[in-house]
Amino acid sequence: MNSPIKPGRPANPQLRKQREEEILQAAAALFAEKGYAPTDLQELAQRLGVGKGTVYRYFPTKQDLFLATVKHEITRFTTTLESMVPRDAPLIEQMSLVIEAYLQFFQQNPDVVELMVIERSHFKHRRPTYFDLEDDPSCARWDALVSALMEQGVMRSMPLEKVRRVVGDLIYGTMFSNYMAGRIANPQEQAQEIMDLLYGGLLTGEGWEVWRTHMNTLCSLRHPNDNKEPPSSTPASHRN
Repeated sequence: MNSPIKPGRPANPQLRKQREEEILQAAAALFAEKGYAPTDLQELAQRLGVGKGTVYRYFPTKQDLFLATVKHEITRFTTTLESMVPRDAPLIEQMSLVIEAYLQFFQQNPDVVELMVIERSHFKHRRPTYFDLEDDPSCARWDALVSALMEQGVMRSMPLEKVRRVVGDLIYGTMFSNYMAGRIANPQEQAQEIMDLLYGGLLTGEGWEVWRTHMNTLCSLRHPNDNKEPPSSTPASHRN
């Protein structure tokens, strides 16, 4: 962290931004350590070497400060993720690198996970900041990557929203499982395991036919007048 900020309102916009950054960094560590309710902004001010009023000039309430802190950390995550995945890497490799970078960031920054847990616990009335990632440019890059793989015939065609939701939930769940279990996993190995199951699948060719028959039967029972085949009836290329 930079040197302690001094009391007073900075006239220089760049200096103001720097001081705001320092407050947010210190707040992230304090909220993650203490939790939301026990966090005292007087202690935050003391850690920064400023008066409590200085913190309030930037963030009028503790809630404002906390939510700004979570947003700041999520933005830092998306920026880091973008820088960790080279755009000139083969497209199919980029997918694995995105997953690896995701898991690596949260393993190296457990305070961010803790902030996400606190936000969900104390602000149930609002949409968690993490899920604003759906509108982030990094999500657009993911969609473009998946679209390109579909166009190449590497991935079978399906709605991008479905891929984003299902794969996103899988990675998100892996990250939280690592954190909650205190598991120090190898991000590269975990990413490769996830990719192996995503691309290779769990079913053999015979298993896929059993599943296809089952889904056709279910669709016939649920929609007797619908002649369309279920979405899952398209086999993966490796089963051909």
